[in-house]
Amino acid sequence: MRIITGDECGLLKETIPELSRLNSDGKQPFQHAGDVGVTRLDDMLPDGELNMARTRGVVDLAFCEIDSTADEYSEGTISFCALRMNGSVEKWEGFCPNKSKEDRICGGLYKLSQKIDNVFESQTSSEIPGYVGRPIAMCAAHPYQKLTCGTSKNVMTCCSSSGIVSVIDENDIKKGGIVSQYDAYSKDNTNSPKIKYTKGEFVNRDIATAMAMSSDAQKIVVGGRERAATMIDVETGRKIWKAKNLPPNPQTLLQQPIWSTAIQFLSNTYTSPINGSTELLAVGTAYKQLQIYDIRANATQRRPVLYTPEWDSTKNNVLEHRVTSLCQIDFNSIAVGDSAGYIHALDLRMISNKHGRSFSANVGRFNGPAGSVRQIVKHETLPIIACVSLDRMLRTFDIKRRKQLDCVYLKQRLNCMLFCPDKTWNNFGSTRSDRQEDDNEEEDSDMEDEGDIDGEDELKDYVNSSDDEDSSGQSVETSSSDDDDEPRSKKRRSSLK
Repeated sequence: MRIITGDECGLLKETIPELSRLNSDGKQPFQHAGDVGVTRLDDMLPDGELNMARTRGVVDLAFCEIDSTADEYSEGTISFCALRMNGSVEKWEGFCPNKSKEDRICGGLYKLSQKIDNVFESQTSSEIPGYVGRPIAMCAAHPYQKLTCGTSKNVMTCCSSSGIVSVIDENDIKKGGIVSQYDAYSKDNTNSPKIKYTKGEFVNRDIATAMAMSSDAQKIVVGGRERAATMIDVETGRKIWKAKNLPPNPQTLLQQPIWSTAIQFLSNTYTSPINGSTELLAVGTAYKQLQIYDIRANATQRRPVLYTPEWDSTKNNVLEHRVTSLCQIDFNSIAVGDSAGYIHALDLRMISNKHGRSFSANVGRFNGPAGSVRQIVKHETLPIIACVSLDRMLRTFDIKRRKQLDCVYLKQRLNCMLFCPDKTWNNFGSTRSDRQEDDNEEEDSDMEDEGDIDGEDELKDYVNSSDDEDSSGQSVETSSSDDDDEPRSKKRRSSLK
């Protein structure tokens, strides 16, 4: 499998994690993945140096739809876009051979086809004139590469920290690409259909922190600091739905703080119904909570239908750190990544809002990351998830066993990633965790050969040395009885009884 990553220095890299796996004899079948399994996609400067700059850091990646009926299409073709810190959007096209194992070892061929210099340049915040904010996210309707029969509709949305949302069409980048723009936090009258902005000081100008798009590319959800998650129609920019905060604390009567840091639409066909609904939205907060909303138009409530208990420093908690990423891994399970490098697997069926702390909802943890988890992505067909974090590592995990499969060092702090739509190597090599398990099994078998701890010890009669008798010149008198032939071990046991 191929994974494309973007880092804070502006580099795009293609990684083949299988190249770092070990054979059954414990040796690597190929050269180290840092040498042959990683390919840089970025363009080169005329003097031959990599165009690295934090102002060009990659914020997010998203796949574009491909017309499978086009003449230039062939199996292995991919297309994706990259949003950078300077507001530019780049469209990349590539070819990844995957017909044989030898092809899957080789890196793909990529080129920069189109580019928008700044998707936010034509509009500034209405509350802070001249301020646009930094890019925070770019969303597309499909998390994987999608093929269409006919003209593809590549509609994507980009959002800045000040609440500016730009809708772009990747098919018309050469003509500008920007379809429409909305100011999500515009100051307007109370009847305005857009998200409202509450006046704040200079520190509150970066208020939008997360965004997600539905699978039909018709709705987006924007959330931020002290801003409830709000759903907007992509075509009109009108507000469709807005989340309602949890009830005030019953003891202090203070409002619950709001800070959405990760948002994801749950799949309508891949999710078990909750309260009779499959149109669900998962929101992770900076206050160590996971909230599930029912976003139906006729829903009975706009408050979360499920949520983990409020964080309490005097008690044990389900989540102990700020939530930074979400990924649906099962019909009832969600992988939650936090700022401390932990990835928890939460079972939605075990979350109880009436009583208890819902500890049973945390069914396991994916061990490995040592820095803030920036993104978690599940493979389209395989039970594998991959994550990138600030520890500069790309890791893959087996969902069923929660074991780490691969770990590749990519030198820069990583922000985002994409799973390329290619086939994997079936049973190619062995992972480090599998080999460690085999070693543990061998140690257990060796211990079993040494003896059973529950079995009885074998007792032997004590025999005095004849040399001591000869040297001392004295003979040891032994008692003679009718049962001299009986072993002394049995005599000792009978005496104890």
